[in-house]
Amino acid sequence: MIGLPFFDSQDAADHGFLQYMGKSNDGSLVFSVGFETASTPVIKAVKNLLALGKAGAVNVTYVETREVINILMIIGGILSRLLGLTFLGRPLVAWGTQLAYKKIVALVEATERKIKLREQRGQ
Repeated sequence: MIGLPFFDSQDAADHGFLQYMGKSNDGSLVFSVGFETASTPVIKAVKNLLALGKAGAVNVTYVETREVINILMIIGGILSRLLGLTFLGRPLVAWGTQLAYKKIVALVEATERKIKLREQRGQ
């Protein structure tokens, strides 16, 4: 079995907090933050705060993951996190994740291409 240390580890109280996930292949730090349904306004606010602090030059890549989340993942997350029914929720999230696997991989690959292109333009 593959170890997935962050699988279904976030609860509702964790939303809105940066969580360190590790490093990418190029050594960049990778963080995750759950916004539930408020990702668009929160991302705008973060970009504005970075710009105010003159940190706009720092390369930050925002990746919207809602496009790869399916109904099984949503229902499983609600059952697991909100209702505490992990024995029902986790299998649904796992099944939904398996069904979404190709989309998740495509999103990661697209993000890597976007970062690489940005780096090439900056050189």
